[in-house]
Amino acid sequence: MTEFWMELQAVDSYQVKASGILTGADRKIITMLYQPLMGAECLALYQTLFTEVEENRLWSEAHSHVQLLNMLDISLKALFEARLKLEGLGLLKSYVKTENDQRFYIYEILPPLSPEKFFSDGLLNIYLYSKIGNAQFQRLRRFFADESFDTDTYSEITRSFQDVFEPFKGGSSAVPSESNQVLVDKIVPKEIEFDDASFDFNLFLSLLSPGMIAREKITKEVRQTILKLHGIYQVSEKDMPSYLYRALDANGEIDIVYLRKIVREGYTIENGAPPKLQMKQETPVNKEPEEALNDEEALQVYLESITPFQLLVDISDGAVPAETDLRVVEEVMNQQNLPVPVMNVLIEYVLLRLDRKLSKNYMMTIAAHWKRKNVKTAKEAMDLAWQEHEKYKRLQEEPATPKNNNYNRNYQKSTRKEILPDWFDKEQVAPAENKMTDKEKQTLEEQVREIKERLNKR
Repeated sequence: MTEFWMELQAVDSYQVKASGILTGADRKIITMLYQPLMGAECLALYQTLFTEVEENRLWSEAHSHVQLLNMLDISLKALFEARLKLEGLGLLKSYVKTENDQRFYIYEILPPLSPEKFFSDGLLNIYLYSKIGNAQFQRLRRFFADESFDTDTYSEITRSFQDVFEPFKGGSSAVPSESNQVLVDKIVPKEIEFDDASFDFNLFLSLLSPGMIAREKITKEVRQTILKLHGIYQVSEKDMPSYLYRALDANGEIDIVYLRKIVREGYTIENGAPPKLQMKQETPVNKEPEEALNDEEALQVYLESITPFQLLVDISDGAVPAETDLRVVEEVMNQQNLPVPVMNVLIEYVLLRLDRKLSKNYMMTIAAHWKRKNVKTAKEAMDLAWQEHEKYKRLQEEPATPKNNNYNRNYQKSTRKEILPDWFDKEQVAPAENKMTDKEKQTLEEQVREIKERLNKR
């Protein structure tokens, strides 16, 4: 699975699109049937996104993900995982567009399956049964079911439209239509479908006896059932034919309900419990063991593998960063087009220098210098930060320009010259020595220790 920080940042913009009308019955289905599978955070995200769409409208206003994080009070990683679960369960479609290194998302809300589709799905109902047990599962079936009504002894007397209404005798004018508008409608939810990326159908068909089951019996519905049984119970291509033979009825047709039953029973007998729904784990980042890294290398690895948002979260011990800080970071990144690892070093350096505060002007000046130096990696940024440390200190400590209403051209020139940092003049200023004071070394060691503690907690 993709690392969440590579695909989503808090400053990314999003809009919500409603694919149709969500009824009260749909809300009950999502709460009682889907919530046990996806958790309360997913339910809160789904309901929050849908609430953002105005009444009788199909689109919400654009916001940054910071709003969602603050409203739901969850981390960016938790938000990303909740979004993935909604996508996997068929409740959400996500679209992304990138312009000028900025990402814009569209989240399309989808309705849930009907109770009849859900309980006969052969996928979600299996995981729900495993999650809540037989007693609660049967209670939910009864909640969404009712006694059948036999109409065989009745005669239908319903009139048609033509029987009730007179033919139209008006003028020839047509009903006007708005081509640039989309009317709100109730859409049919799409069932979850599996692909055959992990199942070799050619091998399976070669092992299937045509005398027992003709190829045309493997319909689209049967094919999807096979893929779902493989995905849920890990039935291999070699074992699947024997299950299909056992599921044949007296007419030689494949009984899909019985096929699911015998596969489920075989899995339960072998494993002692029904399967559980679990998310795929993130792909671990290949890096050297932590004990083989010194303090500076550990800091470099950390700053190369995290987003600015998560860095601010870690620095704040898990608290969501202030929107003002995020705007400063976003503006500096966008204007100077700094790589993410370089921006992380800049954030760490400025927080270290300014007692855990972010100064937009100070950051922008250093960022412009690094951009001209073509700094690309965290290591390059760290080396340059300490190399130019004394100059950055003088830049920070430089007094503000005194106010004077009697401006003249000579004063403006002198003032403009005074406020330029020393390192703008490459020919007159020699590079500062790459040395740190004892206090700065101690601060760096404490900083690295804190980062290691953060990494151990994740």
